[in-house]
Amino acid sequence: MTPLESLAWGGLGLAGGALMGQLSLYLERALKDEDPPFKLGAGPLELLLLPLLGFVGFGAFALRQGMGPGLLVHSLWILVLLQILGFDLKHRLVLDVITLPTIALALALANLSPDLSVIRALFGILLGGLLMLPFAVVSEIFHDGQGFGWGDVKLAMLIGAITGMSLSYGALYALWALIAGTLIGGVVTILLLVTRRVGLRDALPYGPYLVAGAGLILYFM
Repeated sequence: MTPLESLAWGGLGLAGGALMGQLSLYLERALKDEDPPFKLGAGPLELLLLPLLGFVGFGAFALRQGMGPGLLVHSLWILVLLQILGFDLKHRLVLDVITLPTIALALALANLSPDLSVIRALFGILLGGLLMLPFAVVSEIFHDGQGFGWGDVKLAMLIGAITGMSLSYGALYALWALIAGTLIGGVVTILLLVTRRVGLRDALPYGPYLVAGAGLILYFM
């Protein structure tokens, strides 16, 4: 795909990112009666960040992969990951209404995805759940479920479904995605602590780091 065609595909990502922002605004209506109250309404996340990331993500994937079923599937996962990233940054929630149907859809589309199959997707789901379950348990015990929660476990399972897992060293995509997300999270957390943006007792949303790791590995698949 030529750079011009990639830019055109990026334009679709711009619109898709904006659509994910609107979806998040719709889904957050269910939070209006929560106590303590959530911050609701459109802001820079929905109006600027998600469309911009959609443009960059679609354009970069198109330039690398070219047009085909793999690009279509990966573009769909970019949109899902963008919604999760934005919603978790804003509300510190990863919604089951997004993750669970996407896991099912990932299994249905597995054979159309680059270097993926239903079996590999199932292994990825299992790996994601098993690796991240201890983090959720520890968070539940020591932080009252703040920070790393059960939604993040389901997100890890979703990442396993869209990247897949094989016993072959060259196809440990789900494992690499989760490791990459963990490393990114560790580096960002250290930087926030050093700059005193957060304290040791502060619970940070973990979903955006996992999303970043997943996007990185999807790009190279």
